[in-house]
Amino acid sequence: MDATKTHASEPVRNQIAIHNEESQSPRASAPMRNMIAPPARENRQQTARRAYEVTMQAHMRQPITHRVRFIPVPLAGSMLMWLAVISLIACAMQPAPPPSPTMPQLEPTPTMQSVSTPVSVASPTPRPPLDATLRQQIFTEVWTTINEHYLDPTFNGVDWNAARAEYGPRALAAEDDDTFFAVISGMVRLLRDDHSRFVPPQAVEAEDRLTSGREEQVGIGVTTLRLADGLLIQNVFPASPAAQAGLRPRDRIVAIDGRAFTLGSIEGPPGSRVRLVVVQPEGGALELELVRERVEGRIEPLVLRLPNDIAYVSISTLWVQDMHEQVAAALQRLVAERPLRGVILDLRSNPGGWRDVLSGLLGHFVIGEAGYFISRKGETPLLVTAREPDLRGLRLAVLIDRGTASYAELLAAILQREAGAIVIGTPSAGNTETIYAYEITGGARLWVAQENFRLTDGSDLEGRGVQPDVQPGKDWTRFRLEADPWIRAALELMQ
Repeated sequence: MDATKTHASEPVRNQIAIHNEESQSPRASAPMRNMIAPPARENRQQTARRAYEVTMQAHMRQPITHRVRFIPVPLAGSMLMWLAVISLIACAMQPAPPPSPTMPQLEPTPTMQSVSTPVSVASPTPRPPLDATLRQQIFTEVWTTINEHYLDPTFNGVDWNAARAEYGPRALAAEDDDTFFAVISGMVRLLRDDHSRFVPPQAVEAEDRLTSGREEQVGIGVTTLRLADGLLIQNVFPASPAAQAGLRPRDRIVAIDGRAFTLGSIEGPPGSRVRLVVVQPEGGALELELVRERVEGRIEPLVLRLPNDIAYVSISTLWVQDMHEQVAAALQRLVAERPLRGVILDLRSNPGGWRDVLSGLLGHFVIGEAGYFISRKGETPLLVTAREPDLRGLRLAVLIDRGTASYAELLAAILQREAGAIVIGTPSAGNTETIYAYEITGGARLWVAQENFRLTDGSDLEGRGVQPDVQPGKDWTRFRLEADPWIRAALELMQ
């Protein structure tokens, strides 16, 4: 199914008309904070409830006319935000391990580096406050869409009609728009599925920015992976403050402005200074002071030729719409130089993304039916067509960890079952339900869990994850890429 999205721009009525239309696809936004607005004063609440009941009856008597365009995208519940985006976490400084023997020199393919240029990052456009009619329309669209399309017809044991009766008046009585959106988010969270969520308009703008693979920030020019003891640098954009200071991937930021990094941020106003303590995999530590700048970088795959003509392909996300095309182009360049003898596909901490990207990557290794999606409407097979270069029959290893989620999990599991890939790492997230995006009146977005997935043998990864064939004992985040013990293990197994 093509990656498309839904749109709701007119009053909600009784049925949803489905149109499959291509569109620009958003990335996942940060999970909404677990907050519910406190009840309004009693007289205000009673007045709102009466108004809500009248307007709800009027809305429910009208047929739905909002157009819907599906975005089939499974996401990991607590990883709804693309894990490459900078985030803050608990900090406990730990010593780095002693240096490890390095692999032979890696041979990179050209043009596979991120680019970075100073940009003007536009501020969100202020929106006028929602009136009572728009609030009612938005609430009704959200409630009705879930009622019609949610994967579980029992709503995970939630009385969905009772939820409407409770949250409708609270939404209408909200003192401001932020509180209104928080009330709706709270209603959606009742489903407790770690997938479905409501995204307010300004957060939708943030989702959409990274669809093309662009990372925009006012900071030091890195993307990071959130770990228990620091921010692990994944990418350093060229010409950024971080690059000029000599920071490298796998460095770990453990303190910001003299405090635990959970209490600071590497982002901030342009021209402001930030002090960092950075632990290196080799065992050293750096204390740096950088000046924040506006930076734009493009997230791309890392494709290298390793010894014995083994291709190494690292994909940090499937959210970039053309990621499969970028990978195909890089592999074509390698094959044009000389034939490959195997492939290591690195999906560690990849949170998943688009179905088109999943299918496109699979097409290098398998063809035909690779599994099937199940919804309230029945089954839909995942059909994979061949893509160039054709790498079927080559030795294949896939690296995964607990951060590998969603369609990245499906990619690993399908290659394990259908292509005989050796999966190396730790069990994946087990978060594989497909969610669909609905564009809601006023610029908001609703993501609804609508499908789960079965492999060709009928097995379900939800709550279980991909089980690796080999589980290395060392922590890969403590090593540079050239000394990564998981990559070394893959090379040894493929000899």
